[in-house]
Amino acid sequence: MGNTDDASDVVTAACLQFDVRAGDVAANCAAMRAGVEEAVEAGARLCVLPELWATSFLAEIDDAALHEAEEAERELRELSATHGLVTVGSTLEAVDGGVHNTAFVYDRGEEVGRYRKIHMFSPNVEHRHHLPGDTPLVVQTSVGKLGVLICYDLRFPELARYYFHRGVEIVAVPGQWPEARSQHWRTLLRSRAIENEMYVVGCNRTGQENSLRNGEPMPFPGDSRIVDPTGEILASGSGDAGALVGALELRKVRTMRRILPIAQDARPQVYRKLFEETWEQACRQARGQAE
Repeated sequence: MGNTDDASDVVTAACLQFDVRAGDVAANCAAMRAGVEEAVEAGARLCVLPELWATSFLAEIDDAALHEAEEAERELRELSATHGLVTVGSTLEAVDGGVHNTAFVYDRGEEVGRYRKIHMFSPNVEHRHHLPGDTPLVVQTSVGKLGVLICYDLRFPELARYYFHRGVEIVAVPGQWPEARSQHWRTLLRSRAIENEMYVVGCNRTGQENSLRNGEPMPFPGDSRIVDPTGEILASGSGDAGALVGALELRKVRTMRRILPIAQDARPQVYRKLFEETWEQACRQARGQAE
């Protein structure tokens, strides 16, 4: 049984990266179990999985796929209870006739929150298959105060800044970020950590999968990262499957926010004015109606 004490100043986190095979839930569950076992052996209390870890992206989402995804998620929840883990990994969630890309957060077997991906990645036509969420997630867990972003959300700093203002210490990022833009992934993980003085745990998949848009193959580098509040990379993944492990010293969050008091030195009145000045234009652009 894993450590079930309240949050301490040092937490071992793990990224469980593997080849997420589209529609092959049995293979993905086997990879998940192997990753959890490796992470637990290394003393992990927080495990972050890839985006849509059980099914990957599907061109057609039927009841059978939803049922398999639900069963896979139940198994992950049971492992969270067995080993005293906090786990974060997104899956398919059927809601009101549509499907969300949802990250469930389990803390020692209890669901403590769920986050529905807010930004759909239009270059891969995600909006044709999934409904967007509209609510960030901040949850107090046994490993600290946690927020969640899913893959493409990482490109939108407003969400990470929201988490900063809510006192989040760790942001978990399940991802499927392709090799073609891997430098963006690595840079954005560090940027979100540095600018918000928090830990960022980004888990990316390995393997290859065809694009939903045009069927072209997309390789995934498995370059998961654990980044501390100073931007130091504590652990970085290669193209191999397995658990990537790093120690999170949560006092570093408090220390950085004291040494570099960006919350104190910020100018929210200025930002609000700028936001209001660009609000209409931003709305037009979001609707594809920019001049």
